[in-house]
Parts: sequence; structure tokens; C-alpha cells
Amino acid sequence: KAVTANIGFDGSFLQGKLDIVLDVWQKNTEDLLFEVPITVTNGAYAAAPSVNIGKMQNRGIDLQIINRGKVRNEVTYELTVNGGFLKNEIVELAPDITYLSGGNNEPSYRGISPIRNQIGRSISSFFGFKSLGLFKTQAEVDAAPEQAGAAPGRFRFADLNGDNQITPDDRMWLGSPVPKFTGGIKLKLNYKGFEVESYMFASLGNKIWNQSKWFTDFYPSFAGAAISERVKGSWTSENPNASIPIFENVSNFSTNTQANSFYVEDGSYFRMQNITLAYHIPAATLSRLRMEKLRVFAGVNNVFTISGYEGLDPSVGGDADTRFGIDVGNYPITRSWTFGINLGF
Repeated sequence: KAVTANIGFDGSFLQGKLDIVLDVWQKNTEDLLFEVPITVTNGAYAAAPSVNIGKMQNRGIDLQIINRGKVRNEVTYELTVNGGFLKNEIVELAPDITYLSGGNNEPSYRGISPIRNQIGRSISSFFGFKSLGLFKTQAEVDAAPEQAGAAPGRFRFADLNGDNQITPDDRMWLGSPVPKFTGGIKLKLNYKGFEVESYMFASLGNKIWNQSKWFTDFYPSFAGAAISERVKGSWTSENPNASIPIFENVSNFSTNTQANSFYVEDGSYFRMQNITLAYHIPAATLSRLRMEKLRVFAGVNNVFTISGYEGLDPSVGGDADTRFGIDVGNYPITRSWTFGINLGF
């Protein structure tokens, strides 16, 4: 069940030229269905039961501003700006359980488990080792905390607890796939019978787990398959300052088997979603044609995207709430064109 509370403001000003809608809200969702971990004494083939135990809280602020007016006598416009800030948090699980583990609660992608759903964190948060870059020389390997499989050109993980060895206890939170802010801008211009309409969208403050790097940046992951252009800049003794690991036929703790910050990227992006140009046939012409409406239009969707993300598309989804924001080579949104006629008799 879900309980929502909100305080809002809705006002119209300047004789309808300016509309403002503001909402401050909180949504508490209870009885979420999760798999509760079971002990090994239940047997090797026992399935963890799905129980309505979870509680999650979403809080946010939504704002919409609409402005209408004229640029010149025959040019009118309508500008709509909307945006929302969101804070997502898991607030309760089963008794004595602080995070979900096992089965579908810890999805694995080619052996890498990057997600941990834990109380006090957002859903589907990323968890793993912090990469300090690559070992440049054997001297750096010798001086660093003990790390299985360490060698020049391989990942160098941070020893967060200071025990001079890299273990699962050194893992940390690496980010959330939940955007802190999403918003859009819609602009509509009219000049005589012509109409131009555009929509822009932005998503800010989230991370993406670019699992596709596992396939394209490491030789043993998918030997013989397509690889990334990035591997041309892989670590070599002549290129010790590289950020891409050594391209070698080795798979171990320090190469391609551990969840770490190498896969985490900024998921923020701005997208010109749509531009449409239309023309309304004048009333005098419509009267002669015995028609009430004739509109001809052409539009393009997914015009361009501005993002620092290295994958194919920053608008990464997921197959379930507890495991999203993972890019395994998802097919990107393609550009499309539309043409049409609206008729009225």
C-alpha cells in the first residue's frame, strides 16, 4: 500500500499569462515484495520466500511554470517549464536484516554483482570497490596493500579499512541510479498559420553502471567479439598513465571479476526530444474545400543528446525496481521522423 501526503500551490497571474503549480510531497510505500534470505540449513535446493516486508519512502518537490504571450503582434508563444527533485530511500526490511542478499536481491552480470539494496540507501544502489586507477609499475604493486592478482596495468583498489589488504570489507557505495532532478521545457510558437513546437528533457544527478565495458574492454571476457575503441589506449609499459586496464588474456580479482568504480559513470543528460513544424490551412481555403480543419505537419524525435556517458544511451532502464540503472549494451533510442495530415470535416 502507499500513503501520499502533499502541500501544493496553484496560481494564475497576469490575466492568465502566467501559471505556477508547486507541490511538496512525500510517498510512503509499505508491504513491498522482496525475497527474504534463508539459512543453509533449509537445504541446497530450498527457494527463498517472497514476503511483503519492505518499506520505501520517496520525497520530492515538483514545479511547473507556464507562460503565454506575444513576441510581436503576429507571433504568440507558450512556454512550459517543469521539474522535480526526488529523494528515494529504503526505510525498512525484515527484522534483523539491513540489506537484501541472495537470489534476485543480488543480481549478477557475468559474475559481477554491483547492486545492494540496504536500509538508508536508495533502491538499486551501486556497491563495490573504489578503483584508484591502475598499477603503473611493479614497485607500486610491491608497496601497495595485499591484493590478489595485482600486477602493473591492473586495477588498484582502495584499502578503506586500513588493514593493509584488499578484502570485501573494503567495498563502498558507488552511487545511485535514481536521478536527483528531472525536468523538461516545452516551447510552442505560432506565426499566422505556422506552428513550431519543441520539447527538451533533462535528467541530472544519477549514476549508470556501464556493464557493457566488461564485454568490450577486457580480452578474456568475450574473446573474439567486438571490442571498444578505448582499448587502443590500454595500459602498456610505454603508456603507464592509461585509465584502461592492460589488454591481456587474464581474468582474476584485479582484472574483470570484481564490481568496482571503473564501471560507474555519470548518467546525467540533456535531450532534445522532439521538434515539430506544422501549417494550418487558412479558414478561407478550408471554406472552399468544405472542411473545418486541415493541418500538415512534420516532426523529428530524439534530435540530439548531450551527455558525458560513454555507453550507447544514458536513458538506461532495468527489468525490476531492485535492479535498474545497469547498461548491458541496451539498444539505444533511435531517431525517428513523422509526417502527417490532420483533417476535420
